[in-house]
Amino acid sequence: MGLDCSHDAFRGSYSAFNRLRQAVAKAAGGSFPPHEGSSFFDDLSWYVSDEYTRENSPGLFEFLSHSDCDGEISPEMCINVADELSQLHSIVDDMGEGTGHISRRGYGGTLQRFIDGCRLAAKNNECLTFE
Repeated sequence: MGLDCSHDAFRGSYSAFNRLRQAVAKAAGGSFPPHEGSSFFDDLSWYVSDEYTRENSPGLFEFLSHSDCDGEISPEMCINVADELSQLHSIVDDMGEGTGHISRRGYGGTLQRFIDGCRLAAKNNECLTFE
């Protein structure tokens, strides 16, 4: 049981996907629950640096706010997601190997796989699906 995204973007546990989102939020100057120093999932709010807004970073906001178990991202939004995550890739890559499903590719490799999946979905004019 876990998250399986289309276009080979991600396959792993829900907790691994959320650790990836934690790394991306941290790279963007913020935090994703459970927040550092907390082990609770009851606070579902995430935040990023004020330089990122829904208007100038719609792809980042889509990635961080999307359900981790169902739904889809449109081909048009996949382009935004891929472009904006690519801007954070080097910072995420410096975060190391990670644990669990993340350790197979490290944070940078796992994020690159998601970026590549978004680009493939957009190229094929298909939605990236979460199942």
